[in-house]
Amino acid sequence: MPIPVHLITGYLGAGKTTLIKHLLTTPPLSTQRVALIVNEFGSLGIDGQLLDQTAERVFEISRGSLFCACITTDLLGTLETIAHEVRPDTVLVEASGVAQTSDLRTLFDTPQTRAQFAVQANLCVVDPHFTKVLPYFKAPRAQVTWADGLVINKTDLLGETGTQRLAALLRDLNPRAARTCVAHGQVAWDFVQTLRHVPCPDPISTGPPEELATCSLLGRTADRAAFHAAFRQVQDRLLRLKGIVDFGTGPVLVESVFDTLGERPFTGTRPRFGITVIGWKITAEELTHAFAPALHATNVPLVQLKQL
Repeated sequence: MPIPVHLITGYLGAGKTTLIKHLLTTPPLSTQRVALIVNEFGSLGIDGQLLDQTAERVFEISRGSLFCACITTDLLGTLETIAHEVRPDTVLVEASGVAQTSDLRTLFDTPQTRAQFAVQANLCVVDPHFTKVLPYFKAPRAQVTWADGLVINKTDLLGETGTQRLAALLRDLNPRAARTCVAHGQVAWDFVQTLRHVPCPDPISTGPPEELATCSLLGRTADRAAFHAAFRQVQDRLLRLKGIVDFGTGPVLVESVFDTLGERPFTGTRPRFGITVIGWKITAEELTHAFAPALHATNVPLVQLKQL
């Protein structure tokens, strides 16, 4: 029997990691062997660290978008390892927030994977920021259009009226997809299991998303005041920030989605300190120049994303 694969998509900060963490800690997945593939643009693998204690095995792919042809070899190699070494009951795949959904048959219908895996569903997570990015970026529209199921997340922030408006918009974009509304990613596995996959006919992306740039900065100790000043400096061009730093009281997870910035204690083991920043209409050098002094970063690998 092929191993079932569930794809989790959704734009930056929509709540994919929180949703997956919830699924992995509730029945029936909590009693199953689950392999997790996490796709991130940054080199630090923050989401992989957050999920490392809940899945049987976590595989990180951070060289580009999961749906970009440039990392197909990486993905196929990972799937081979999962099939022959892990042999899980289920595979969950968390795609990068800027991934444009493509025809998964080209990735899972190959000689080495055809008999080993079967895509069950493409579940897309949407939050209140969706209406902000929809007019400017291709990825969120593609993610919603080709989803088999839609999760409207953060309903506690939307309220009843806001949730109804967002649901109506999603229904116009993808009338065939089943929908559910949740707070804090608390989606039921029963909902996921009812979904049936319809492949996306769009071609695989051959390059990074347009007008986006990302950088990863390595550094443990950080100055909180300087960090917040750096955030204010670029926040009008900031799409996502995520990382683990120490402001002097121990490791904390810092997160930003658009113009909001928050932090909470990091409880995992062996944290990889640093941050990944994704901006729009800004260069990787400008992002680095803003945040590197606050992190006392000594090793700063850059990835500049160019026009698609």
